[in-house]
Amino acid sequence: MLVQKKLLHLPEPFVTESGVALKRPQIVYDDGGNPDGPVILITHGGFADQHVAGRYCAEDPTPGWWDGLIGPGKAIDTDTFRVLCMNALGSMYGSTSPLTMNPDTGCRYGPHFPPITLIDMARYQKAFLDAIGVEELHLVAGPAMGAMTALQLAALYPELIGAAVAVAGCGRTPPAALAANQFIINVLTMDPAFQGGWYDLVRPLAAMKTVHQFLRIMSVHEDLLKTAVWDAVHEGVQAQAERGRAISRYLTATLDIDVRDRDPNCYITLLGAINSYDLGRDVGDYEAGVLRIQCPVLLLSVDTDTVYRLEWAEEVADILNTRMAGQARIGLIDSPWGHLGSIKETEQLCDFIASFVAAL
Repeated sequence: MLVQKKLLHLPEPFVTESGVALKRPQIVYDDGGNPDGPVILITHGGFADQHVAGRYCAEDPTPGWWDGLIGPGKAIDTDTFRVLCMNALGSMYGSTSPLTMNPDTGCRYGPHFPPITLIDMARYQKAFLDAIGVEELHLVAGPAMGAMTALQLAALYPELIGAAVAVAGCGRTPPAALAANQFIINVLTMDPAFQGGWYDLVRPLAAMKTVHQFLRIMSVHEDLLKTAVWDAVHEGVQAQAERGRAISRYLTATLDIDVRDRDPNCYITLLGAINSYDLGRDVGDYEAGVLRIQCPVLLLSVDTDTVYRLEWAEEVADILNTRMAGQARIGLIDSPWGHLGSIKETEQLCDFIASFVAAL
């Protein structure tokens, strides 16, 4: 499946919750599938981009990150649906962010980019849909930060959303995620080369390599490390030493490639937004905030995800189902991948989501 990558400039400045007006806001997005079909919006995870499925050209070596789920005849069938995915506000892949130019200075925003919230992200998604003339969504779906964005959209704009799928998500950022996200922010800002956010764009911060090693630990489950590293070493006098060397190789392999074109200010902006997330924050009551969601909801968790555990999805489902039995469905994905199972386990995702979409 071929998709188009497009650039859109919003017609009006975008004002964040902090009161800062972002002038000439821009959005990079993918647009694919049936142009006349019902619209499905995919919301991406924190450090992912808008390239959710398909390829930009026949020679493109890498399809989108949820390609196993989206396409002709797949769970989200692009013969039937128009599928949109926009790069989030604050992200480093083309939408307005610390990397884009501040019209007032002619320089990149850098650390002067305002702090944003998940509500800002959802409002930015709504401004995007308004700008391209989409008045209703058949479905909004996403993993991780995308799951939170999907639920936040459903809470803020219940008349817009027909149904929502949240994979490895929740109604408010759990304590382990708050701690992990703040740790990453601290590591980046404590690097002497960070220079208050005016670091050298050409030379990646050493702290970014630390961050990506940390992500390789927290984003997967120990079962995966045991299978991939521990079990590959034969028992013997040097077995534990070799396991240590193998873990070191796992942590450091391809780091230079992984951090290339990754922007620390964008990481800080996105993680700050995730840490702000609480469906009840703007109304002062968590349960009341969740109950604004009127549409059917599918909440999928990964059994080995130690951060966004099943109980956080059940918290949302219990509130919704107490009001209206069956409004929220829960599913559990069996995976050794931990949090990354939200994008890796496409076969199981297809089964859950295809059944959910068929029932709408």
